[in-house]
Amino acid sequence: MEERFIGSGIEPEEAPVPDSDGIPIKRRSSFAWVAIVLILALLIGSIAIIQAALKGHTRAAVPELPPAATRPTAASPTPVELSLSFREIAKAVKPAVVNINVTESVQSSPSPFSDLFGDGPGQARPQRRPTSTGSGFIVTPDGYILTNDHVVIHAEQIEVTLADNRKMKAKVVGVDQESDLAVIKIDATNLPTVVLGNSDDVEQGDWVLALGSPFGLTQTLTAGIVSATGREVQGAQYSKFIQTDASINPGNSGGPLVSMQGEVIGINTMILTGSSMSNGNVGIGFAIASNIARKVFDVLVRNGKVTRGYLGVTVMPLDAPTARAVCLEAESGALVYRVPADTPAARAGLRGGDVITAFDGKPIKAPRELTDAVAATDVGKSVRVDFMRDCDKKSVTLEVVERPADINAAMRSAPEDGGQEDETRAARLGITAQTVTPELAAQGKLSISSGALVKSVLPGSPAADARIRHGDVIHRIDRTEVRTAEDLAEAEKGLKSGEEVAIKIERDRQIVFVTVTVP
Repeated sequence: MEERFIGSGIEPEEAPVPDSDGIPIKRRSSFAWVAIVLILALLIGSIAIIQAALKGHTRAAVPELPPAATRPTAASPTPVELSLSFREIAKAVKPAVVNINVTESVQSSPSPFSDLFGDGPGQARPQRRPTSTGSGFIVTPDGYILTNDHVVIHAEQIEVTLADNRKMKAKVVGVDQESDLAVIKIDATNLPTVVLGNSDDVEQGDWVLALGSPFGLTQTLTAGIVSATGREVQGAQYSKFIQTDASINPGNSGGPLVSMQGEVIGINTMILTGSSMSNGNVGIGFAIASNIARKVFDVLVRNGKVTRGYLGVTVMPLDAPTARAVCLEAESGALVYRVPADTPAARAGLRGGDVITAFDGKPIKAPRELTDAVAATDVGKSVRVDFMRDCDKKSVTLEVVERPADINAAMRSAPEDGGQEDETRAARLGITAQTVTPELAAQGKLSISSGALVKSVLPGSPAADARIRHGDVIHRIDRTEVRTAEDLAEAEKGLKSGEEVAIKIERDRQIVFVTVTVP
C-alpha cells in the first residue's frame, strides 16, 4: 500500500539513484567541484612561487647600480668665464715677468740642461751677441728676480727688459747648478711682484698658465694643465718637477708657471724634445716646484751659494734579484754603485755592492731618499750609516762634508789581460772567463783579489743583454761566491731557467751588481 504524508505540505525527496560504484550521483558531483577548486588553487600558488623565484634570480644576476653621485653645488665655469679668469691672471702677473738678454763668455761650458734646449752634448759655445735667452720674474719690490741657472750661468753681461719696456743691467746674486735656479738683481724700487704659492697643493689636472719669452716673443701666455707632479728628471738631482702640457719653448726658461689663484707654483725649466722634434714643444714641459725655489732663493740671497752635505757614493735602485743576493726581503734600500777615493764613504769603508738601508737613523727605501737626506744634513755632522754587505748587517759612522762643486771624476780603465791562464766557459750565460791570478789582481788593483775575469761575451747572450763586458771580474752569482773561473761554471749549473739572478762584478775598480735572466 503506497504511503503518503498528508497535511505537512512537504513532499518527500526522491531517493538518489546510486551509480555503478554504489555512490549516489549527486554526492559524486559535489566531490568533483571541490577537487577542481583545489587543483586551481594549487596551480595559482605554484605560478606565484615560480614568478617570485624568477624575480629573485633576476635581481641576483643583475645587481642594482648605486644612485648617481650628487653633483657639486658650484657650477663649472663656462668657456667665457674661464677665458675671463685667464685675462685677470695675466693682468696681475705679467707686470712682474721679465725678459733676460745675456752676453755669454767665450768658450763657455754647456749647462747640464743644455741638451734639452738644443745645444749639442759636450759642445763649447762660442761668444754670442746679446740675444733673448730666457725669462724671469720679480719676487721683491727692490729688484730680486728668480730665473734658471742655465739662463745666466755663463753671462758676462745681463740686460733685463721689464714689462713696461724699461731696460736695466742686472747682476748675479747667486746660482745653484744642482737645482738649476739663479737669483739676479736690478737696481730699482717699487717694482711689481708675484706671489710664490704652495706647490704641494698642486694636483694633476689643475689648470696652469705659463708666461715668458719663447723664441724672443716677450710676454707670451700659454695655458694647459698639470700633467703630473713630483717628476724626477735625469741630470736634476735636487729638483722635483711639475709636468705640464702648457706650451713651453726655448726662451720660456725661468718664467713662471701660474695657478688659477694667480700664484707662481713653478719655474719653467725644460722641455722634452729630440733631434726629430726641431727642439720645439711636444706637450711635455717641466717646471721646478715653487717650494724648492723658495728655499733656494732664501739661501742664495743670504749666502750667494747653496751648501749641501756630501757622502761620496753613487747609488742606484735595488731590484729583486740583487735584494735577494744580499738577503733583503724587500727591494728597499740604495745600492752603492761606486765610491770615489778620498770621500767620507770611502774612508769609512763603504764600497760598491753595499746596500744602504738607513742614514742617520732614518730608513732608506730608495736612492732619492738617501740623496735628499744627505743633502739636507749639516756639514760637519757625524752620522751613522747602516748597510748590508753580502748578507751581513753592518754600520759605520762618518762625518758629512760639503758637496764639492765638481765630483764627476773620470773613471779609470778596466783591468788588462795579464796572463795566459786556461779559459772556462759559462755557456748558458754566454761568458768565457779565466781565473784571476795574484798578478792580475795587482795589475788591476782589484778590491777583491779573486774571481773570474771575463775574457769575452757572446753577442745576444743573457750576459750581453745585462751589459757584462770584457774586463769585468765576477765575484758572486746570487749567493754563491765565485773565486775562480771553475766556480763560475759550477754556479751556472745550479741556475734555473727563467730565473733572474744578481751577479756581483768589479768594473773600473768599482763593485756593481747586474741582473741576468737565465735561459
